[in-house]
Amino acid sequence: MKNSIALGITGFSLIAVTYGMARFSWGLMMPEVAKEVSFSPQIAGIIAACSYLAYCLAIVFTPLLVSRFGPRMPAMTAALAAAVGLILLALAHSPLMLAIGLFIAGTSAGLSSPALAEAVSQRISAHHQPQVNTVINAGTGAGIIISVPILLALPGGWRMACVTFSALAALCLFLIYRHIPAGTGAKPQRSPLALREWFSPAMIRLAIIALISGAASAAWWSFGPDILGHHLGVNARLRSLLWLISGAAGILAVFTGLLARYLAWAQIYRLSQLSMALPLLLMAFSQNYSGWLIPAVAMCGAGYVTLSGVLLVYAADVLRQAPATGVGIAFFMLAAGQVVGSALFGQIYAGYGAVITLIVFAGMSGGMLFIMPGKQAQENSIIL
Repeated sequence: MKNSIALGITGFSLIAVTYGMARFSWGLMMPEVAKEVSFSPQIAGIIAACSYLAYCLAIVFTPLLVSRFGPRMPAMTAALAAAVGLILLALAHSPLMLAIGLFIAGTSAGLSSPALAEAVSQRISAHHQPQVNTVINAGTGAGIIISVPILLALPGGWRMACVTFSALAALCLFLIYRHIPAGTGAKPQRSPLALREWFSPAMIRLAIIALISGAASAAWWSFGPDILGHHLGVNARLRSLLWLISGAAGILAVFTGLLARYLAWAQIYRLSQLSMALPLLLMAFSQNYSGWLIPAVAMCGAGYVTLSGVLLVYAADVLRQAPATGVGIAFFMLAAGQVVGSALFGQIYAGYGAVITLIVFAGMSGGMLFIMPGKQAQENSIIL
């Protein structure tokens, strides 16, 4: 129990820094950054893409680092990458330096998830692993919650906010050193994963779900503030408040493991997909701000973070011999979907407007209700 709490707090903190601050805070910072560092919308897209690209590269190679050095080294590298990348952002006076800073910061998220999945596999009993993994994954919401008031209220604006985020990332190093195992674990007899395990029906299905779900999530995480501002006429301060609510709702994903005691994982999966689809439909058919936007954005945050936690649990279960690899594949496909979804959303949005685009992306999540991430036998094997 003590191991579960210490590892859960450590992982939750690292995910809060690497995802909530080093990755997702850029969307909220960008309008203020553009006032000091001039760049065109095209350059803005390239800068943002650097974070996604870094995440994809890191999440591919991190399982190799984990198998060679154990989870502590890549976890510490994740904290360092977040700290260094955010400092570079704070010092940036050109689009190139912004891109470099975001690239380095973006690697931190890709390094952290597989490392933490392996740490949980080593330190936590199989009975409690899904619950600890979903608690850790909910750190994304905490990072967003912390980042919003820091960005809005801290003297020095976005630059001082980045310095603060960097300091919080550095603090994670102490927790990682204390509570993340250094070695590869007492599993020397692990045989290499066979090709059929990588391309098993369960893994292929999970990868497809992650790809399409990632694309659907880009509607909110890449274009949410823009939709609120231009389609619904929401002012900048209210947009920040709604973003804060979305992040706060993401913390509800910490209860995913508890919820799994009462609902099947398949039901939680469907609820998370519905929570991503319904708010997009509401925004599509709304023409101005209404009180319904508050629960809608909360559903966006809770739905996405819960879904990523569910995919994490399924991925670790599909490749039980190498949970870091399973999580790496699932999260890579989720990020690749966000890259594709961002580009696709922009094209449809420019050509057909917000209503059609939001309906199309709501349909992506809606379609995933009919594709389940695991067979019934696998569903029964995930026990809390």
